[in-house]
Amino acid sequence: QAPAAGLHSSSPFSTAQRLAVVGLRAMAAPLSVEVEMKECFDLFDRDADGKIEAKQLGEALRSLGQILTEKDVVELMKEVVGDLVAFDKFKELASRKPRQPEKQSKALMQAFEVFDKIGTGQVDMSELQHIVTSMGEKLSAQEFQDICKAAGLAPSGSVEYRQVVDKVIKA
Repeated sequence: QAPAAGLHSSSPFSTAQRLAVVGLRAMAAPLSVEVEMKECFDLFDRDADGKIEAKQLGEALRSLGQILTEKDVVELMKEVVGDLVAFDKFKELASRKPRQPEKQSKALMQAFEVFDKIGTGQVDMSELQHIVTSMGEKLSAQEFQDICKAAGLAPSGSVEYRQVVDKVIKA
């Protein structure tokens, strides 16, 4: 799988969009922990050399749904030798902090609230598709449609994002 382009977009939606993409993919096909770690790692491994930049470690771990403070990231960085992190080291570091479903749920809700401009509890699927196909970790329109189909989401109209978050947390 080719690495995603545009991970370091200056878009204000990049973190929210990344959470939405990871969440939608998790709903479509629940992954084993290691497979999920590898998929996440590959998104940050832009040149597909099996390494990510050490400065991306915190962002990559947060993309797995981990709740980390900057202090946590600094502590983890002390264990990284050099400017690059191989997958084995990433996996070791990621395994130390198990998922926290309540905190992950809150973070995903906040991410979706970015798209819910008037506070309806819903997000428009066409807007979500535009965001995930044009900013940050871009999906193709077909990938978005496939994920929606696999997750049982209508590709158009609005979706109550609380239901999406609940599915993601249980995936």
